Amino acid sequence: MEEKKAESTNKNAKKANLLDHHSIKHILDESVSEIVTSRGYREDVRLSNLKLILGVVIIVVALVAQFYNKKFPENRDFLIGCIALYPL
Repeated sequence: MEEKKAESTNKNAKKANLLDHHSIKHILDESVSEIVTSRGYREDVRLSNLKLILGVVIIVVALVAQFYNKKFPENRDFLIGCIALYPL
């Protein structure tokens, strides 16, 4: 009986570099996610998806402002519009 417990703990044992705090955080996040989903709860990733979409929109606005066809004095109004869109 004790051998089965030892084997099951060895199977579920996750290793992390104790000097790397990103590795520790990843293991903790993964463990909490497994525990929560094993109890019947669903993982809600809508907020993460919204953050990714907003990030993509901001990057597109920045790229359009950077590579616009006209030079600086001519595209001043366009740049002001892009800068106004950034916080929104």
